[in-house]
Amino acid sequence: MKELLTDIRQTLQDHVDPNNISASDRFFKENEKAKVYGVSKDILNKIGKELYNDLKTKPKDEIYVLCNELWKSLYFEEAYIACILTKKLHRQYEAKDIQWFRQWLDQCVNNWADCDTLCCSTIGPLLLKFPNEVEQLKTWAISSNRWMRRGAAVSIIFAAKKGLYLKEVFEIALLLMHDQDDLVQKGSGWMLKEASKLHQEEVFEFVVAHKEQMPRTTLRYAIEKMPLDLKAIAMKK
Repeated sequence: MKELLTDIRQTLQDHVDPNNISASDRFFKENEKAKVYGVSKDILNKIGKELYNDLKTKPKDEIYVLCNELWKSLYFEEAYIACILTKKLHRQYEAKDIQWFRQWLDQCVNNWADCDTLCCSTIGPLLLKFPNEVEQLKTWAISSNRWMRRGAAVSIIFAAKKGLYLKEVFEIALLLMHDQDDLVQKGSGWMLKEASKLHQEEVFEFVVAHKEQMPRTTLRYAIEKMPLDLKAIAMKK
C-alpha cells in the first residue's frame, strides 16, 4: 500500500502543470481549502483507469482502504482518482459501503468539486441500488458540516434525473430551506432542477408553495429549465 501510494503521488508530481495551479485559484472559493498538484483531468482519468486495471482483481475493501488514504491527503487530484476507482466498483456495491462514502464526505471533503464528484459518481449510484439508504440523507441535511448538507441534495440527483425519489427530494429541500450557505442553496436548487425535468408540474407547485421562504439562489436554480411563463410566476414577489 505504501509503495503504491508513493508511486501514485510521484506520477502526479511528474505531470504537474503550473497553468493548472493558477486555474484552480479561480475554480475554488476563498473559503475553500482545496489543495492541488496542478494535474489536468485528462491525465487524472488516465491514471485512474490504469490504476483500476491493476487493482480490479483485488478485494473491494482493499481498494476502499487505498481510496481512504487518497482522500485523507486532502488533495483534489487524489480524491478525484479515488472517485474513479469507486465509480468503477459500482457493480460490487453493498448497502454498507455508504459508511465509507459518508466518512469521506464528512471528514475529507473540503471543496465543492470533491463534494459533487463523490456524490454524483459514487454515492448516487449506491442510493439507486439501495433505496433504503436514501433515508440517511435527511440526517446529512441537518449536519453542521456544509459538505454533508450539500451532499444530501447532490447525492440524490443521480436518481432524481431518472424520476425517482421525488418525495425524498422535497423532504430534503424542506430541511435545507433556511440554510444560509450559498453552496448548499445551489445544491438544493440543482436537485430540484434535475427532478423537474421529469416532474415539472410537481416541482413547480413545490417552488411556488415555498417561494417566500426559499432562498432566491435555490429558487433560480430550481426553475432554470422551466418555460418562461412558469419562471415568471415563480419569480414574482
